[in-house]
Amino acid sequence: MIPFTLRQLQYFVSAAEHVGTAQAATAMNVSQPSVSMAIKQLEEALGESLFVRQHAQGLVLTPAGRAKLAEARSLLSQSKAWIASPAGMNGRDAWIDVGCFVTLGPSHLPAIIRCFRQHNPGVQVRLREANVEQLHHLIDNGSIEVALTYDLGLGRSGNMEVVGYLRPHVLVGSDHPLATRRSVSLKEIAKNPLILIGLPHSRDYFLSLFRSAGITPNIAMETQSLEMVRGMVANGHGVSVLVTKPSPQVSYDGRPLVSLEISETVPPQKVVVITPRHFPVTWMAEAFIQSIRQHFSTASESH
Repeated sequence: MIPFTLRQLQYFVSAAEHVGTAQAATAMNVSQPSVSMAIKQLEEALGESLFVRQHAQGLVLTPAGRAKLAEARSLLSQSKAWIASPAGMNGRDAWIDVGCFVTLGPSHLPAIIRCFRQHNPGVQVRLREANVEQLHHLIDNGSIEVALTYDLGLGRSGNMEVVGYLRPHVLVGSDHPLATRRSVSLKEIAKNPLILIGLPHSRDYFLSLFRSAGITPNIAMETQSLEMVRGMVANGHGVSVLVTKPSPQVSYDGRPLVSLEISETVPPQKVVVITPRHFPVTWMAEAFIQSIRQHFSTASESH
């Protein structure tokens, strides 16, 4: 006999996410004693504490609690996938939790979700945007089932599949002296003020392109927003090196932009799908990954 219920797992996950039984009870529209009792019963069944009760901080997960939280999330994902029919007949209340890299997602994920929903109309998509480090963490703790991101060599525990390759390019304003060129060297780029994406690990990747050529760029400004980079470049504050290339090439304030090739041979950036290594992939996650594969396959054929 299995010594716990899915309801108990739901209460445990909610208490962990809301850092307290009262907050979890409110979120799930149940009584606080129900949540507290469910956690107590789980702890008794497991023979170990899941939380440390701290007055100022509420519930704090123990090391065992952190491990069981990821497992509980996976079991709940498996259960909702089991209830929902792959044909969409019973998937009215089904959902899949998906994460995407904050600069990559806007150019690709809306179309991917459209494709997924066409084939799985009963499944909702809950989206989390984050940087690469955060996405690995969300995969590891079971908060998301699929992550779409770049491979920045973090070497985390998730399973990784390469679904596409994107070449870095140089972005300049339409009135920049380089705008009439087709390609430009990293040395020429370094003579200009550089508007740099300052996201963790992405920053290191772009700077590594210059380091590999023995060049030190002139960093004029850093921002974590792709659109801020594009706006600054369009308004003449510098140039940038990017991987993501939104269409059309126009900044938020309507100024045109021009993309140039890098004349040196630089490695393309790998676009990858990450899934948890230690938990099974649900049929909903596999269906979403198939939509990702199809999207990038079509994108490669069109270039």
